[in-house]
Amino acid sequence: MTQALGVHYLLELRDCDPRIIDDLPEVQRILLEAARRSRATIIDTVFRKFSPQGISGVVIIAESHFSIHTWPEYRYAAVDIYTCGRIDPLSAVGYMIEEFRSGNPAFVMLKRGLLPQPFEDLQFRLGRPRLPVQEDPNEISEWFFLDFINPSSANLIKARRLIFSARSPYQEIEILDTQAFGKCLMLDGRMQSAQADEFIYHEALVHPAMVTHPNPESVLIVGGGEGATLREVLRHRTVRRAVMVDIDRQVVEACRLFLPEWSDGAFEDPRTELVIDDARHYLTSTDEQFDVIIMDITEPLENGPSAPLVTYEMFQIVRSHLKPQGIVAHQSGSTGTSELHFFASMYKTLRAVFRYVAPYSIQITSFAMPWGIVIASDALDPRTLTADEVDRRLRARCEVEKLRFYDGAVHQALFALPRYMRSMLEELGQVLYDDGPPLYRPIDYAITIG
Repeated sequence: MTQALGVHYLLELRDCDPRIIDDLPEVQRILLEAARRSRATIIDTVFRKFSPQGISGVVIIAESHFSIHTWPEYRYAAVDIYTCGRIDPLSAVGYMIEEFRSGNPAFVMLKRGLLPQPFEDLQFRLGRPRLPVQEDPNEISEWFFLDFINPSSANLIKARRLIFSARSPYQEIEILDTQAFGKCLMLDGRMQSAQADEFIYHEALVHPAMVTHPNPESVLIVGGGEGATLREVLRHRTVRRAVMVDIDRQVVEACRLFLPEWSDGAFEDPRTELVIDDARHYLTSTDEQFDVIIMDITEPLENGPSAPLVTYEMFQIVRSHLKPQGIVAHQSGSTGTSELHFFASMYKTLRAVFRYVAPYSIQITSFAMPWGIVIASDALDPRTLTADEVDRRLRARCEVEKLRFYDGAVHQALFALPRYMRSMLEELGQVLYDDGPPLYRPIDYAITIG
């Protein structure tokens, strides 16, 4: 392993608490404690407060230095750590992210004085990467980023290129090219869809409900901005009209431009009607009823656009827009052993509204966890279909050779939940109401590393 003369960490701490980063004694305390935690030998300090705001400071250590400059008005702090000895700067990085309460941290680690230097510098980014959009597909700038699964665990993914980045009124939108999963759609720093395995999620979300219905002609899709859910719905030749309602026009437009293989021409299909609107507003503004409703929404983060779409009151609205033999499929969060509370709550909330409720789980590699879906109906139960009947309906309606995941055997297997999951669905969760507490809060990226 090639040795370096020193290691240099450049920290980008965004969305900090502006009061903390404008408090001279507190900033000095945090940097000194960070140096102590890294087991550095402190020699001297110089800190200065500027008017009207902002702080600069340096902690001189025997191994080199820690330095900081803050912009409270932008909630931003730039931190520089250089070490040339056997100390532990990663523990200092994690500590400062926590203490400055950075909601969107990133850092780059550079090895200094490599002779020779056979490898590119390895760049780590916590949360969302902040690089210029690279329009040239041959322009590669590899780095790793963390896709946070929950506040205590994350998936480390190697990205090759930032294809698109924008902030809509509702969320942060990014499209990345990754080494393991190809192109990926990220919303608010969370993996939503990956080129390598999106077909598993979208086929599993759409076809069990569509096949269970004897003749689905009208379909409503809530969310699904990539267009892949729409693509799978339109595989059924029985469909005469598919209405897709998504609140975020920028997601839809970005996916149509940069991820066209997701929709595969579905937006241009004459059966498609695209509506840019809040789904709850749309449903309360129309009397139309549908054979199938597919709820492909983002996680219902507190104060986020999807939060009002997972409650008892919302499902009563959904039920009123289903025809007598109507059926709904709803993506319902992770089914990992430590993440089942929301899945159980979705199951219980739908069960409080519908006669038949059928939960199932699929494995999505790019999500780094299993994922849950719940089907509900007053008239239809997908668990009653035999594998032969599923295959017969698929052959009559679809070009089955284009399906890569779903068939009759898979349909039956989906609903065979393991014993622990069946038990936890009964033991965990609660019926969700409009005025109830949120189950999903934005993940705090201020984690401790090392």
